[in-house]
Amino acid sequence: MSDRSAVIKRELEWHERDAHRRVPLDELIYDPPAFDSVVKPAIAYLGARPGERVLDIGCGEGKETYELAARGSCVVSIDLSYQQLSRAQQRVLENGYHAGVSFVQANAEALPFARGTFRIVYGKAIVHHLDGDLFYEELDRVMADEGRATFAEPMDRHPLVWLFRRFTPRLRTEDEHPMGVVELEQFARRFGTYEMSVHFLLSPLAYVLRLLPRGEGMFRKAHAFMQGVDNFLLKRVSMLRGLAWYGLVMLRKDP
Repeated sequence: MSDRSAVIKRELEWHERDAHRRVPLDELIYDPPAFDSVVKPAIAYLGARPGERVLDIGCGEGKETYELAARGSCVVSIDLSYQQLSRAQQRVLENGYHAGVSFVQANAEALPFARGTFRIVYGKAIVHHLDGDLFYEELDRVMADEGRATFAEPMDRHPLVWLFRRFTPRLRTEDEHPMGVVELEQFARRFGTYEMSVHFLLSPLAYVLRLLPRGEGMFRKAHAFMQGVDNFLLKRVSMLRGLAWYGLVMLRKDP
């Protein structure tokens, strides 16, 4: 068995067996409006036309599959894990958008689609699970010329997140590798035209409030305020960019 085959096998086994442990954590972290400042501009950049086919890579539990379908896209959502796809399908069914969504169990390093199938590709927290070279080759193959894609990825140097990861290894796969600013930018640059932004420096501290009884309102106010501070600091102090929690790349494939 090749090294990558072994990695994919471990990734699949973990997601089928243990991913349910992350559900409360993912709800805490990602439930709106916590990631609106990343998800909304990413989807807006894609500019999908009503009825256009969109590839959602590594859809997980379907938060963005639902968002894309609600905007009128015909979404093809892929994930390595059957269990994750089942949760995503349930989310979409509960919200009434199942007619425009297809679910495919697939490895993002070996996409089961023809060349140039998609103009629009969306991904969140997926690239750091993959071999960047293999994924680039597959994405380049299935994307049409002048197609657009966005990827939001956790980065590797935020002190609080780094500490949390060290003490909770069972909440993630052993082979994933959060990316640095340079690594994420290098990935995006291979496609030609791209934009990159970084997010969440102080604002993760607000999650403590979300854990409190009736703390959601306080969380939203504190998170919004801290994001404003983050934006100010990250735009003006370049050395802080590498300490941000998430990076967002928005890219266009040059002909």
